[in-house]
Amino acid sequence: MMQTCDVPTPRPASAEATAGRLENRGMVWMIGAFVFCPCHLPITLAVLGLLLGGTAAGALLSAHPYIAGTIVTLLWVAGTWRGFSLVRSAQRFAYNARRHGVSQPIP
Repeated sequence: MMQTCDVPTPRPASAEATAGRLENRGMVWMIGAFVFCPCHLPITLAVLGLLLGGTAAGALLSAHPYIAGTIVTLLWVAGTWRGFSLVRSAQRFAYNARRHGVSQPIP
């Protein structure tokens, strides 16, 4: 016999709290992307080489450093773009909430 349970519904958040959460998520993405910044590429590749040493992934990394560098750079670009996008969305949401009373983030 199956039992049902109530699914908790989220409480409506204030516009400031939602905008703050979006901005915090964006900052976390940008700080995380900073680890993969191309200016740290030699350090990042060295750390990855140490962590993956003795594995197939480590052998692949040492055999193809330019491909690994390209992938790390693309990770940095994607993370930075996502962070800026979330911060920009938080700013638009806060503006629209103040100006128009909109209570949902606008993509």
